[in-house]
Amino acid sequence: MTPEPTPSAPTAPLSPAPHRHTDTKHGGAKHGDGRHDGKHGETKHAEVKQGGAKHGGTVPPAVVRHESSRPWQLAALAGLAAVALALGIWSLLSVDPDRIGGTGLVEALPAVYFVALALSLAGFVATLNLRRHTPALLAGQVLVLVVILHAADPIVHGLPRLEASYRHLGIADYIARSGQLDTNLDAYFNWPGFFDLLGLLSGATGVRDLMGIATWAPLGINLLLLAPLLALATRLTSQPRQAWAGVWIFYLTSWVGQDYLSPQAYAFMLLVTLLACLLSVFSGWAWPTGSKPFTRSLAHTVAKLDPTVQHQGITSPPPADAAVLLVVCAGILVAMTASHQLTPFAVVPILALFVLTGRLRLRYLPILAAVLPIGWLVFVASAYFEGHLGQLFGSFGDIQANTLGAVTQRVSGSEDHVQVVYTRLAEVAFVWVLAAVGAVMAHRRRTAWLTAAVGALAPLALVPGQPYGGELLLRLYLFSLPFAACLAVLILIPDRQGAPGWKRSIALLVMGSVLATATVVTRYGNDSMEKFTREDVSLVNRLYATAPAGSILIEAVGNTPWQFQKYAEYDYRELLAAQPRPDAAPLTCDAPNRIAQRTGAYLIITTSQKVAAELLETTPPGDLDRFIATCGASPGWTKVFDEPGGVVFHIKGAGNGI
Repeated sequence: MTPEPTPSAPTAPLSPAPHRHTDTKHGGAKHGDGRHDGKHGETKHAEVKQGGAKHGGTVPPAVVRHESSRPWQLAALAGLAAVALALGIWSLLSVDPDRIGGTGLVEALPAVYFVALALSLAGFVATLNLRRHTPALLAGQVLVLVVILHAADPIVHGLPRLEASYRHLGIADYIARSGQLDTNLDAYFNWPGFFDLLGLLSGATGVRDLMGIATWAPLGINLLLLAPLLALATRLTSQPRQAWAGVWIFYLTSWVGQDYLSPQAYAFMLLVTLLACLLSVFSGWAWPTGSKPFTRSLAHTVAKLDPTVQHQGITSPPPADAAVLLVVCAGILVAMTASHQLTPFAVVPILALFVLTGRLRLRYLPILAAVLPIGWLVFVASAYFEGHLGQLFGSFGDIQANTLGAVTQRVSGSEDHVQVVYTRLAEVAFVWVLAAVGAVMAHRRRTAWLTAAVGALAPLALVPGQPYGGELLLRLYLFSLPFAACLAVLILIPDRQGAPGWKRSIALLVMGSVLATATVVTRYGNDSMEKFTREDVSLVNRLYATAPAGSILIEAVGNTPWQFQKYAEYDYRELLAAQPRPDAAPLTCDAPNRIAQRTGAYLIITTSQKVAAELLETTPPGDLDRFIATCGASPGWTKVFDEPGGVVFHIKGAGNGI
């Protein structure tokens, strides 16, 4: 694929595209292609005011320079960020994990944590309101927020969160040790890109135990997202302060929790990087907008909606550079396709709408983006495709089941869990309302908004597909969030260069405080079951040391920190998935006895399983304790371990007696 040629000028003039992220004003003349970004700093450009005639002469232009921020202000804000960071880390280190209850981490956080969070928010808003745009200080303020808001799990617990983190470690370990991809072992091996990367990292560094990387993944992934998020936000907004505020809002509302060591986190980083690269280098119409009635009408409609969308005459990089960048973008698409099932499909409608709105001149790229995941599913993941046709297409077109059905299923469980779910729904609605209001206001001001709007709406095209295990809406919210956040800030951050003013800043601080407080609940609302203790992991390690290779290992409820090693050496089973079960019946001894009937099995019940069962009401209250007491006394059941992390039973089989 080669870059599309720059189209010719339209026959019908379009609304001029104003400069983006620049301070230069000179009588209204536009120069260049309207895409100059400068250094994003007011002091880098001087406002030139054209004077009128006086006594028959010409008054030379008066140069008005923006006043620089005072050094003491910069020092004070840097000190404020340092204090917020220190208080935030100290408060998280002082959390007692045993106090984490049904509504999550918020129940155990000390008041000092919220003081630190408030100082972080105030520091960012005050930095944004400085006369001089200071990117370095803004970056520091955002980094402090990321640590305080998104590094709570590794600081408080010191272990990876979510059962899937441990499973992903096991897959990477298996690939690194065996060098093989066994697609019959697990569906993950059909999309091995992320796990190959982990295995490569393990082999290159000689570090076999990646538990530390998994523990700190939420912080690391959010830090790695900062640069591509800012690059994308810069292309979606009219001036740099709007871009920084959009990134800030993203981190304040990113509660989905897909920033653990997972293919989704990796694919999302690739997605944001890809879109930022395309909008930076290949922006423009994919065809001459004046050659045909359809293209002329389309360009006119787009220009009427958003006159800042660039149309004709934009400069292109040298052909060699463009070819290299195009290969890089195609490589990102391939890496995404090889790593995750859903994200490659999400990028297709985004790219298609970018082409149709004049923001992507590579007309064939959406086609390539669609062919890659479809071809991968049909040919590379053919075994999975043929064996899961019902799961893949059984809900196709059933919008109600994929949306309201998934939401209804999640609004269940204990009262505390339901409260967290409703808070999440409210935050999502609030973000979308802010985005809609921001889009309307930007349209009236004739400033940039359309690209962010189509980016936010495009992922919804996946709704008719399938529910993605009940998580489709969560993933669509994640895909749309970078765009929605950039729309939300348009309500309060003006299009002109310079500080937004204290009234707007106070309103922004209030909005940020509401979002941050909600995110503490929405992000960590399931922390009681998503966290694991060292006792849980210790019990699993003792099980591995005891059970012979090839044994059947059973978990009562699917919430055990295992499979991080010996991924292919055991036959892993679960009695109940960790999900709400209205009117759940008590567990009986029959199911594990049937599984162990021939060769025997080991049954593990951890504290984390009990917490998940209680929170989601997977079983009746106290049922796992009753199950342990009743079945543990049954013939053939032997208690192997009874520790603070839980219990392990050996169930004797009729075959070889192991």
